[in-house]
Amino acid sequence: MPTSRTAPRRVRLTKAFLQSLAPPPKGRDYWHDTAVPGLLVQVTDKGTMSFAVQRRVNGRPVRVTLGRFPPMTVESARRLAHQQLSRMAEGIDPNAEKRERKARAITVQEVLNDYLAARNLKPKTQALYRWLVEDPAGAFVDWKARPLVTLTRDQIERRHRQLVERSPGVAELACNVLSALFNFARGKYEHNGRPLVEDNPVLRLSATGARRALPRRQGYIPPAKLGAWWQATETLESTPRDLLRLLLLTGLRKNEGAALRWEHVDLIGGTLHVPETKNRRPLTLPLSDWLRAMLTDRQADAERIGSPYVFPSTSGRGYFVTALPCCHRVAEAAGVPRMAHDLRRTFITIAESLDVPTYTLKALVNHHAGNDVTQGYLQINVERLRAPMQQVTDFILKAAGVKTTAALVEIPARRR
Repeated sequence: MPTSRTAPRRVRLTKAFLQSLAPPPKGRDYWHDTAVPGLLVQVTDKGTMSFAVQRRVNGRPVRVTLGRFPPMTVESARRLAHQQLSRMAEGIDPNAEKRERKARAITVQEVLNDYLAARNLKPKTQALYRWLVEDPAGAFVDWKARPLVTLTRDQIERRHRQLVERSPGVAELACNVLSALFNFARGKYEHNGRPLVEDNPVLRLSATGARRALPRRQGYIPPAKLGAWWQATETLESTPRDLLRLLLLTGLRKNEGAALRWEHVDLIGGTLHVPETKNRRPLTLPLSDWLRAMLTDRQADAERIGSPYVFPSTSGRGYFVTALPCCHRVAEAAGVPRMAHDLRRTFITIAESLDVPTYTLKALVNHHAGNDVTQGYLQINVERLRAPMQQVTDFILKAAGVKTTAALVEIPARRR
């Protein structure tokens, strides 16, 4: 009976010989077949035996596993070894081929998973990307199990046409996400230094004119309608009512306002702070006199409720998340645009009409252009924002009939 040793030994492999082998105390033993040079069996310290072939391919040693003993027999291992060794002699690396096949078979779902793991995206954005790929109501649920490289230009163009008929906005978002996955795959998956995904077929949509940028929404509440809108908010419970009014008077995005916490509100200093914003740049804003009074009233109720949020959910756990239907209800009653973002556009439009300086307005609404070098040097103190913030508030409250003193100016119609 052969003894176990760490150095490889040469022997004619047989079934009886392999059955007589004892596992090494630790590590692995290697036994090379004298009948087929390059064929070997490796034995682990757990007693597992596997056939493999080994030889140099393009100057580099390559070992390819053939299968376990048992069920693979010595005879089957020798036949397979002849095939693999012949291919390796021609410069073909079976291991590299296997990796390439695996990479080429990677599915849309797997690319999405790798993409999200590599990107520091907000949970909301991640959920949106997964909705597009994984949800039947999304865009690509029937493609999620398909290898990414099998998607053709024609298939993508047809899907885009279908999505445009359903919703141009969803079509544009779906194209952006699918294009991002292709670009990510081009850099992520390689074979012999070359990308396995060499093309981004989504680009054809732009080249052929099938994909056009959607016009930006231009909805806002004209001053003549602010009174009707303000009055319509009175039909809401206090939390959604105050939240919508805060969005209008600050220009905050819906989620930025809804998630506001008391620890980020300074009623003495008259400021509110938003640590998590869309562009990841924290924002501190001054409070106008009306907002400070409104928040002071809410704080008294907050002590009774015990929620850390300025606008708590009805259950008291988490913040108020159903602002959008409330916004729609108010808009329909007032006869104005129904999107929550229209409140932000209204704030910006009014500030522009009051001749608020450009960089001051950008600071108020936390707009930052990456190619704007001057903006990078400007650090606007929050106190310098207090007067323009109060000016915008006064205008809105005057137009809404809440205040009696404020300068009203005519706002030119926005271009459609």
